[in-house]
Amino acid sequence: MRTRTEGRRSVARLVTLAVGAAVPVLTMAAPAVALKHDDGTATHYPSLGTGLTIVYFVVIPLGAFLVIAALSVLPSGLNRPRYRPGKPWEQGSKWFGGPAEGAAAAADDANPADAGARGGASAEW
Repeated sequence: MRTRTEGRRSVARLVTLAVGAAVPVLTMAAPAVALKHDDGTATHYPSLGTGLTIVYFVVIPLGAFLVIAALSVLPSGLNRPRYRPGKPWEQGSKWFGGPAEGAAAAADDANPADAGARGGASAEW
């Protein structure tokens, strides 16, 4: 049996779904209810022409697609040294977030021979 809270949640979800589906449809249909009627027969608007139509709706979108595709493929196409499976690792080791002096400085800090150094979870530094 459903509780009242579950019923309210279901109603809220249905309302959200209905509003989420209706808003884009109504937004796209807004030009259909324009205040000034324009059936496209007015002669004071210049014609776009076939050439500009092809440029605007074919060439520019195709060019944008090609630029985005080239930018997404470019990093993998650069000739950089990479690790190849089965070959030894040839790069030096890196410690991200470690001390600037390197591993030797960290080893000095971690020396347990320091007198009175307790630390740890006891929070008695």
